[in-house]
Amino acid sequence: MISTMREYFRGLKFVLLLTIVAFIATSVVYFGASSYSGSGGGPGGTAVATVNGEEIPAERYRRVYQSYLEYYRQIYKDRLTPELAERLGISQQVIDALVQDALIVQQAEREGLRVTHEDISAHLWKVPEFQEDGRFSQQRYQDVLKRNRIDPNEFYATQKRVVQRRKVETLIKDGIRVSDDELRQAYGFRREKVRAVWAALDVQPLLAQVTVPDGDVEPYLKSHQAQFTRPERRRIQYAVLSTGAFAQPIADADAEAYYKEHGAEFETPRRARASHVLVRVPPTGGSEAENKSRAKVGEVIKRARAGEDFAKLAREISEDTATAAQGGDLGFVGPGEVVPQFEQAVFALKKGEISAEPVRTPFGYHAIKVADVQEGGRQPFKEVAARIKDKLLAERSEKGARTKAEEARTPLLGAKDFAGEARRSGFEVREATVARGDGLEGIGRDEALEEAVFGLAPGGVSTALKTAGGYAIVKMVESHPAGVPPLGDIKPQVVDAIKRERAEALALERARALVTAAKGGDLVAFGKREGFSTGETPLFSRTEPPKGGAGLPGGVLVAALQTAAGQMAEPVKTPTAVYVVKTLEREAPDLKGFEAERPELSRQVLEQKRAQAWESWVKGLQAAASIQISSQATPRR
Repeated sequence: MISTMREYFRGLKFVLLLTIVAFIATSVVYFGASSYSGSGGGPGGTAVATVNGEEIPAERYRRVYQSYLEYYRQIYKDRLTPELAERLGISQQVIDALVQDALIVQQAEREGLRVTHEDISAHLWKVPEFQEDGRFSQQRYQDVLKRNRIDPNEFYATQKRVVQRRKVETLIKDGIRVSDDELRQAYGFRREKVRAVWAALDVQPLLAQVTVPDGDVEPYLKSHQAQFTRPERRRIQYAVLSTGAFAQPIADADAEAYYKEHGAEFETPRRARASHVLVRVPPTGGSEAENKSRAKVGEVIKRARAGEDFAKLAREISEDTATAAQGGDLGFVGPGEVVPQFEQAVFALKKGEISAEPVRTPFGYHAIKVADVQEGGRQPFKEVAARIKDKLLAERSEKGARTKAEEARTPLLGAKDFAGEARRSGFEVREATVARGDGLEGIGRDEALEEAVFGLAPGGVSTALKTAGGYAIVKMVESHPAGVPPLGDIKPQVVDAIKRERAEALALERARALVTAAKGGDLVAFGKREGFSTGETPLFSRTEPPKGGAGLPGGVLVAALQTAAGQMAEPVKTPTAVYVVKTLEREAPDLKGFEAERPELSRQVLEQKRAQAWESWVKGLQAAASIQISSQATPRR
């Protein structure tokens, strides 16, 4: 599983948007809070690495490390222990990602690959999380950044690096081609079938056969400290005040007064229903390709203005796959929802008009038709009254809770009985022992609250902290530093770990003995005699696994595919058992289906070759670069 995730994550190192917790969409790895100990390297202790003289700040490392950690938390949940984090190599993944990012952007600058505002806008408009009904929404964009506590200027600067990196990647990958021989080899590799038998020995029953002398426990703990290291934890009391306790109905008069005072809030902008025909400009080909695309759109405009059906032309010619089937219809668009060049062209047209000239945007050339126009204006009070009341209710409830929490903090600062004093003030009080990254009952995970908890000294009381549902005040009772607990506290876990390790070794030893005993013979018969469970697969290939998976782990199937007919593979270890596999036969692929699969196969092989070319190019940059990594970067959960 870990090796599989490493391979998968390799493709995600530069494609994390905002915090990975929020969503995985495009390439941003610089956001999210975390914990980072150590002073870093470089001048002033602020850099975790230096790449060709460019320092990578500890703060950037800290943020990216947390994003990676959050991603793995979503996969492993409570199983993401410090040991697993170390085995996954999260810290090294982050360092590698940041170093590679610096190298790629540096090379982009050397190559003169600049990024314009239009480039960044086109990039952002494609992000689904910033869209409503399939189109970019400025309001949603701002809401997403605000919800994730991301500074818009910092986010924009990061996106510039992302776009610049993509330009470099496009240059490297565009020249890659796939030959017919390569396609046939790939087809054969994927379609060759094998049939195999297997024998498996479960580890669990062997645990009872393992004894652990007391004298083995302490030495094992000393040599496996990372496995049993616990992160820093803090025992806290926290008092919670819900905004719901301060909710009071909003009078109609208050809502009407708000409507009159904030009239601009209810103004709807002018909107136009637009359709378009898009012809993209190839990234290579220079001015000739540019002129060809422009001329093609010019011909569309000529035909449409001469009376041909615009929707029909869009279905036949447009390269916008999202709208071509709908006749190029984009629906109603307003200010800030499309790229500036397109917006300017749309709102220069009247209802029923078609653009006189091709319109150039970062996406290519467009022919545009405006089917309808909504002039906008102020929404009637009746339409927005409920929305106003909801807003006023939320604001007043929040203000009431904040005022109450701020008033209560002073007596809580010196209270001998924090919990009792908080309850008398109307708070709900809970206790917890938490590490960084843990959520709190009734609150969930809150980064600002987490920073407050780990910034308090024992006995310290926080300020009133805003949470998703109200306010909280935290008292830090005691701190448990990161490290390995005393043996007496974790002896059962250490003993269990030793037992499992020795049971796995015993299973592997017996599997190897079976390989020797069954060499040239009947694996199934020998396996049954030795207490192994056994089975046989039908014919299967890399693209057609056994029906129902035959109940076998992927590693076992791969071993069978990689082993010659009549031979046994080396024992395959899984989390619960050890397998011995023997391949009985190999069946050559039927080339009749090659032509039918050629298009998809060509796409996949091309994608793979491009990825390999890109990885090789990046490794070349690394080999030629001057890179210093600080030894003081020590992330913790």
